[in-house]
Amino acid sequence: MEEKAWRTLRLTINGLGHKVRYNQETIDNLFLPFLRRMTKLQREKGTRIVVYLVAPPGTGKSTLALLLEKLSLTDSALEPVQALGLDGFHYHADYIRTHTVERDGKQVPMSLVKGCPETFDVEHLLAKLAGLRDSDCRWPIYDRTTHDVVEEVIKVRRSIVLLEGNWLLLGDDRWLTVRNFADYSLFVGAEPQDLKERLIERKILGGKSREEAEIFYRNSDRINVERVLKKSWPADETWQMLSDGDYQLRGKMMPNRMVNRDVLWKKPDVTIDNSLLSGINRRISAEPGDVGRLYKNGYAEGLSHARKAILRKLYQDGTMSSKAIMETFELSDDELQDILK
Repeated sequence: MEEKAWRTLRLTINGLGHKVRYNQETIDNLFLPFLRRMTKLQREKGTRIVVYLVAPPGTGKSTLALLLEKLSLTDSALEPVQALGLDGFHYHADYIRTHTVERDGKQVPMSLVKGCPETFDVEHLLAKLAGLRDSDCRWPIYDRTTHDVVEEVIKVRRSIVLLEGNWLLLGDDRWLTVRNFADYSLFVGAEPQDLKERLIERKILGGKSREEAEIFYRNSDRINVERVLKKSWPADETWQMLSDGDYQLRGKMMPNRMVNRDVLWKKPDVTIDNSLLSGINRRISAEPGDVGRLYKNGYAEGLSHARKAILRKLYQDGTMSSKAIMETFELSDDELQDILK
């Protein structure tokens, strides 16, 4: 296998210098084509567009967003991109110190789970997004020296805004409206085990001991990683972060699409509730003899075949590993092997 040609760069993020590396082939064949597509989209719309970059903690999304901004300035054919972050929409420190969130049926201090969706001021974010498309505004930041939000800092002035964050496509509660403000969305997936050590090392670099970093990972980062991967809406485009920190295209499907497993992925139930199939349901009830049973059996068999086809495609396209499929859809190894035949 041909060795990757890594390119080392220095980027300033949140006032701190970072030494990062990217595969030159990935820059040429993934990052730059993405920027060309966003340029085309912006020029077709003729107004500012908002692009979401969504990923779990540890995938390097802040660095990636800044790199994409820098790359957009290297080619006059590209529309300049402005990278912004979601972190400026944390509740202020005094609010977080005095409030709690529910976790496993118990109230825990916000300060212990800072970074989870409940510690963000979604209403403030929605107000900013509402005015972002048609007018310049100032964006808040999160100051990592004071560990607090600073309002109205960055002037938004470019026609492509790349907004990065964990929760922008979250399918929960207050966040459902947020995704409607995106003209395009990009999701970066990763295997949770590839992120664990990256997240622990990040906390150690921030001054925590190894033991403290591991405790924080178990109580916060791990839960956030799983929540982003399993509870985010599908994006327009999905990349996968590899174990070496490189990225590759994963097509249009999320690694873990948000599904109702109880309804869809277990043994199909022939009860039909939606209006599209209600006529069939009435006919099933009205048919005499074996005909109604045949309708029921045919419907159940059709659902079973569709389920197997979807899972088979997830595996064959490389969108999900066999382990991820078994964990997400609660399958045994034998059941999965039967599906993949």
